[in-house]
Amino acid sequence: MKLTNLFRILLMTVFMGASSAYAGPFILAGTDADDHGFVSGGANVDGWLFMQKALENIAPGVTNGNTTVAIMGSSGSAGAAANSAFNLSSLNPGWSVTTVDTVDFAGFFNGTGTTNVNNVGIMMMDSGLNVGGGVDGSLFTPYASAIDTFVGNGGGLFSQANGYDWLSALLPSVTTSGEFQTGITLTAAGQAAFPGLTNADLSAGPHHNSFDNFSPLSSLGVNSNGNTIIIGSAGGSITNPEPPASVPEPGTLALFGLGLAGLSLVRRRKS
Repeated sequence: MKLTNLFRILLMTVFMGASSAYAGPFILAGTDADDHGFVSGGANVDGWLFMQKALENIAPGVTNGNTTVAIMGSSGSAGAAANSAFNLSSLNPGWSVTTVDTVDFAGFFNGTGTTNVNNVGIMMMDSGLNVGGGVDGSLFTPYASAIDTFVGNGGGLFSQANGYDWLSALLPSVTTSGEFQTGITLTAAGQAAFPGLTNADLSAGPHHNSFDNFSPLSSLGVNSNGNTIIIGSAGGSITNPEPPASVPEPGTLALFGLGLAGLSLVRRRKS
């Protein structure tokens, strides 16, 4: 193989490694939007539209190569909302959707289940006991690290007001408070993240969680008291959100150095 071709391969390896080192997008909401929406005229309305917009925001940023949305344990009203959010979204067709029963959580998170963290692209968590058929948020706490790893490996996550004990296990500095208020206003970042979504869509019912001390995550929606109700990141893991894209991993630095050495050798041979 010519050295010039080798150098091209090395450069491709460097840049592919740098771009894929941090990946998964995620949206964490204090809403129980799954309990305050419906379908009208073949379109999702209010909270269900927010859920749809969240999926459409997350999907393009998923980099683990998987195109399945896993609804995590939701049944009843929660399951209907999650399925409608997917079925009427731009992900369908192209993606698929499946529900992981709560009894299968261990196999899902440890990678042994038929559907597991290694073959899904997005996880959807409902608003817990705030909606019929919701999953008690404490069931996710034992798998907090696995959730973080899933996102860090390029998976996407959309979660609603389930108490966020699992988030506290990952980021004790983030304060998740109980809320029971109506009215959410999209921030500028939220308007960019959810095109076509209105404040009225988010305010069809109460919200149940707010977040403090969440920097560097973006605030996407706030209530009338200025409390942040929706947060998110376009990349990174939950514990290391959206790191600088220009900083390659140590291994890629070594490859880059090797590539430079190869380029230097090529230049000497030409001179």
